[in-house]
Amino acid sequence: MLNQPDPRTTVYAQSRETASPGGEDATVRSATTDGSYGESRHTTYVDPAGHQIENRVEVYQDTNLRRAKRRSWAVNIISFLSGMLEMVLVLRLVFRLLGASRGSSFTQFLYNPSHLFVAPFNGIFHNQALGTRSVFELSTLIAMLVYALLAWGLVTLSRVVFAPHESGRQRFTTTRRRQR
Repeated sequence: MLNQPDPRTTVYAQSRETASPGGEDATVRSATTDGSYGESRHTTYVDPAGHQIENRVEVYQDTNLRRAKRRSWAVNIISFLSGMLEMVLVLRLVFRLLGASRGSSFTQFLYNPSHLFVAPFNGIFHNQALGTRSVFELSTLIAMLVYALLAWGLVTLSRVVFAPHESGRQRFTTTRRRQR
C-alpha cells in the first residue's frame, strides 16, 4: 500500500500554481512497498516585481525511521526505570549491610518503597546477620538480578516489536510533471 503525498505540499503547490500562472513546476514523487515515501518539488516563477523566484521543497517519510524512534523511546524508558530501581536496591543493600539506623527518615524513605520490590524474594534464602545490626540481604541481590533480567527481556521484546520492515521486493514509482 502506497502512502499518499504530504497534504501540506499539495496545498502549497496548488496555491502557488494559482497565484502565479505561467511558472515552471517540476515534481518528482517516489514510494516503496514498505511505506516509505519521498517527494521533491522544485518551482520557479516570476513575481509581480519581475524577480525570478525559485523554491525547492523536499518531503521524506520513512516508516522504518518512525519505528526506530519508537524502539529508541521504549528502550530509553525501560532503561531509565530499571536503572532507578537498581539504584534504590543497591542503596538498600549497602545500607542494610552497613547497619544503617531504621529510625532515620532517609532510611525509612528508602526501605519502605524498596520493600515492595524485595518482598516477593524474601524467604528464598535466609538473610545473613553480620553483627548486631548489619544484614546481608540475599533477597535484595536476587531481586536486583531478576529485575535486570526482566528489563533486558523488555528491551529485547521492544527490538522485536519495533524491528524495521524488510521487504524482499521493492517497487519504485516516479512521476514527473512539467508545466509551462
